Amino acid sequence: MSKRQILSHKKVFASELFYVEETKFTLPNGKTKTHQNAIRRPTVSVFPITDQYEIYLITQYRYLLEKEALEAMAGFINKKETSLSAAKRELQEEMGISASHWEEIARIEMTASVFRAQSHLFLAKDLEFGKTNFDDDEHITILKMPIEEAAKKVARGEINHAPSMIGILLLDRLRRENKL
Repeated sequence: MSKRQILSHKKVFASELFYVEETKFTLPNGKTKTHQNAIRRPTVSVFPITDQYEIYLITQYRYLLEKEALEAMAGFINKKETSLSAAKRELQEEMGISASHWEEIARIEMTASVFRAQSHLFLAKDLEFGKTNFDDDEHITILKMPIEEAAKKVARGEINHAPSMIGILLLDRLRRENKL
């Protein structure tokens, strides 16, 4: 039985936030296969929390979903930017918050057989509040609620953005285990 071998690999479409690549390869049984895959720029999701275990979330209209979404503050990592610097920038821009304590709590692969996207989840503590700086197309409302309540919203399907769900459930578990 032969090994997998990539025969060709090329970008067939590129935009600011993602690109599509086509890969031709041979399978172990000798057959040739072609895949088209979409690769999205990495993102960050930030979970600012208070000493009373309250979390700040946002609501905003998501055109792709055609609805208001309740989720963690999130954004793309710019070229030549670290995940931490992107998290700090996005938190300041979208929530007007800066934090003196940062911790990456998870790095997740939101992957299927066709789409690849990585997201870095950050906990932000010791918060200071300032002014927001929204993009022209952003209409964001900031909400504060106990982490326990946010976890219940995940369980009821009121929060269904994957990085938000993972981060909220992880923080709720850490809270219950007195590890926050």
